[in-house]
Amino acid sequence: MEAELVKRASLLLVLAGLCASPSPALPADGQPADTVRIVLKFVKRRPATGPVARFDPASCPSCTAVATPLFNAENARETVIALNVPRRRSLELAFRGAGDAVRRVILEGGDLPFEADGGRIIVPVPPVAVDAVTAGEVATHIVEPGMVLRFEHADPARRAGFYATGPFPDVQRRAANVLEFAQREVVRELGLGEQVEREHLGRIQIMGFDTNAPHGHTDAPPHMHMHLRWPGNTGTQIGHYYIGADGLLTHNQVGVKDIPGRERRFERGEPFTTVGPNGHGVYTHRITTEGWLELGRAGDAPCLIRPDGGTGFGSGATIRCAGHPEVRIRVEDDRSRGVITVATGDVTETFRYDIDTGALISPAAVTPPGPSVYQDGSADPIPTR
Repeated sequence: MEAELVKRASLLLVLAGLCASPSPALPADGQPADTVRIVLKFVKRRPATGPVARFDPASCPSCTAVATPLFNAENARETVIALNVPRRRSLELAFRGAGDAVRRVILEGGDLPFEADGGRIIVPVPPVAVDAVTAGEVATHIVEPGMVLRFEHADPARRAGFYATGPFPDVQRRAANVLEFAQREVVRELGLGEQVEREHLGRIQIMGFDTNAPHGHTDAPPHMHMHLRWPGNTGTQIGHYYIGADGLLTHNQVGVKDIPGRERRFERGEPFTTVGPNGHGVYTHRITTEGWLELGRAGDAPCLIRPDGGTGFGSGATIRCAGHPEVRIRVEDDRSRGVITVATGDVTETFRYDIDTGALISPAAVTPPGPSVYQDGSADPIPTR
């Protein structure tokens, strides 16, 4: 089955390469021609129950409101507004509302300047070439060689979509937090990130699930991911490792990017091997009969990630890899302060993030030394003076 999926994905890539010219992009639902879709997040200065901004169409007659469900949002923390705007045009958009009720205006991952003008909020928008709809997301990205970890912040004040009502998935989200960093640790232990980078196979992406349905991404029921994003994306095998109310894994539902109708469900005990664009297996996941997780390089003995405590993976995990010391993982997310704390054995990491966007604000790289310092190509410079 997996070989068939990879063969079909490879065929699609070959056919794409034979095309003389790209096909024109199809417009999104109800989107006028030669426009792009943008999402603006108006962060409230203080919690409020009503919107702090409403689009004034007189400021841009060629702009239209987006009615697609879940692209707009309203909660105590923010007013999120989606618009179709002319492509690659410098615009000044006006919104009805009190400027002192707005603390920030965000487009994608950055802030836009704004000013209050007699009951209106004026927002200059730069030329936008492609859809820019991610402002509603609240996630922190941690980038390492060949890998990126996307850590979503489950805020009950922002709950929407599938999670708008009913019990909030605290146990499942805490389990996803631990499983994300446990998988990251296995990737580091086995050198999988360096391998996929060295062999140009793409990038490993470790993710959990959103609870605020940004730009219509319902992301439900609760689950986590670890997939290898192929260059060009088509052919990427995306597993959804679902998490039960007990904080344990239930099953894995796998689809292949841009190959509809080829999904397969892997039950507990069934291994799933992620295949690279070179046709070779890269790593294998297996949910155990207990709902634990095995992960290892394809064809090798896997590491075992098992839960600690009585709430499944939500209480933490222990990782056991052959030839490596056993290590325990604990993860805490303090949303009020914007701090993720990860304890891996006796090492404690602190990741600070923007509470409005999730953007990482902790230092992510060492500033290079001066040009007079000799470096031998390794990660550590060798001072010689």
